[in-house]
Amino acid sequence: MDIRIIEDDFERLPGLFGAWDFGMLLEDGRTYLVEDGGRTDDGQALYMVFRRPAARSGASS
Repeated sequence: MDIRIIEDDFERLPGLFGAWDFGMLLEDGRTYLVEDGGRTDDGQALYMVFRRPAARSGASS
């Protein structure tokens, strides 16, 4: 798996996430980038999630 270098001010959330995790991860008003993170042993897709800091996303603190 190739890991692309993010040239913007996105920060990576630690870990790999399944689609079922997105409801708990994503916050309203934030900007995200989602990349392929591979697959589990049983074939479920995993994703790397990057987000912009709140000040850059336009979200209030």
